[in-house]
Amino acid sequence: MRNKKVISSHMFMFPFRWDYMSNKNCFDTCIDNRLNVEKFINSLDKDKWDKNENAITNNLEYNQYAYFYDNVRDAIYGKKLTDEYKFECKYKFRKSIYSLSKKTLPKKDLEIVYNYEYVGKFSEYKIRIKKKDKDEKHYSLDIKNIKLKIYDTGVAVLSYFLDNYEYKHPEDILNINDYGRRIYPQYYPLDKVQNSFLATELSIVLDKEITENFNYDIYKEPDRISKTILTLLGDKFKCIKEEAKKDDIFINPVIDDRMFTICIYRNNVMSKFLTNNENDRYLKSDFWYKYIFIDNDSPTCQDDDMFKELLKKSTYTRWKNYKTLFGISRYSFVAIKDKPKEDEDEFLINHFKTLYYEMVLLALTQRASILRFSDEVSKITQLDKDEALDKTKQLQKHYLWFVNKLSFREVTAQEQGIELYDKLIEMMRIEKDIERLDKEIDEVNSYAAFISNEKTNNLLNIVTFTGIGIAFMTLIATIVGLDKEDILGWVLKYQYVPFAIVMCCITFFKKMANKSKLLKTILWVMGISAIIGIMYYLFELLHIINK
Repeated sequence: MRNKKVISSHMFMFPFRWDYMSNKNCFDTCIDNRLNVEKFINSLDKDKWDKNENAITNNLEYNQYAYFYDNVRDAIYGKKLTDEYKFECKYKFRKSIYSLSKKTLPKKDLEIVYNYEYVGKFSEYKIRIKKKDKDEKHYSLDIKNIKLKIYDTGVAVLSYFLDNYEYKHPEDILNINDYGRRIYPQYYPLDKVQNSFLATELSIVLDKEITENFNYDIYKEPDRISKTILTLLGDKFKCIKEEAKKDDIFINPVIDDRMFTICIYRNNVMSKFLTNNENDRYLKSDFWYKYIFIDNDSPTCQDDDMFKELLKKSTYTRWKNYKTLFGISRYSFVAIKDKPKEDEDEFLINHFKTLYYEMVLLALTQRASILRFSDEVSKITQLDKDEALDKTKQLQKHYLWFVNKLSFREVTAQEQGIELYDKLIEMMRIEKDIERLDKEIDEVNSYAAFISNEKTNNLLNIVTFTGIGIAFMTLIATIVGLDKEDILGWVLKYQYVPFAIVMCCITFFKKMANKSKLLKTILWVMGISAIIGIMYYLFELLHIINK
């Protein structure tokens, strides 16, 4: 059976934010305390996950490497290759075999993303669905790979690579995409959501079978995520804050109940129908709309003009004459084409599993990181001034790292790649989200600058009061010294008294001082010292006058 051609290839991508639980109150602390990649990696099951060293060992890996710009490779491979790899490419020409070799890849030690692959036994990804008034359906797809990418921005992406060799009908492809990507019920009652787009049962068969039927108390566990995700990651990963303990990794979906879906479907009849130039049929096709926007029953747009507008905006038609269409939405990247001939290779499926998968990851990671930073910004204004200032500095550091290392306007010099990436960025609204995040961070920086200026002004107030106090006391000492020389000598001997008096004044006008705990403590100590100094000064002054 596995000698058959692939009918459709599916990739489900689960982007999530992660936080290292250094303590139960870690969410009230700076972002730095929660972004510990080493702790994340150590929490993975070592028997299930293996680090991908990104060696170039075949044509597909080299093609992917050469496709992207040099700076973008850092965000794909994490660390530029630290050894020299030689690549040998063989090709046939007129029955002779020629070879090109010794293509050397650059060396540099720079880690941005950490790549891991599941090393257990792969078998099936099974989906069981039951719609009202319809027979129960079962789908079984081959699991080809499971990958995990971990980023320093506090986000990660878990990806399933699945191949379908059996189900040819368009309705089956729509069902696989919609039911296979769900990670928790979107709403309740359960029977209603399962009648619409939630699988009755979802399971992955690896070394053992992991099954999720979503039959749990959603009122007690509203944040629960499918076992098919948590079990893979390991026991140290929690999705419910109340269950997370010290040294656990708390994870939370970045988007919603859906995984991002990549799919390529090969169907001669449907591809020919959609790419027929007569009246642009794809702009009127219910299937094409449902395929792009991952609907399974009826299109979720019931306005003809809006229907066409959305399809025109979301469809990439460069290869339409070759019976190939691409579709891009905020949560999908899909294509349809005709079946290859017997002697043709799987080049487009290979592109989807390598080039386009990495391209989607770059866009999805940017979106996930932006949402993460936006959430962190919203927490800062709820903190006291000292914590807000510290957290703003940490957030600014991580945001600048993100802008320099993970935010790209262009990822490849290849024309089609530029157009597809632009479409991804547009559909995910990444540029608008970055602009909005920039404004939010500017506002937080202004708030931090206000706090910093307030501290500076308070210090200047202290210096000013100190100067006034010393000048005032010197004047008194000078006047008194005209009649009593010993008084001037006494004042010179006890120079700390003017300073203590000034501190007493600052304590009295404490509303003008910074309200931080440290400065309050200092002012209390100085205030008590000032009172003692004044009493001692007055006692000595009366003693001298009486003489």
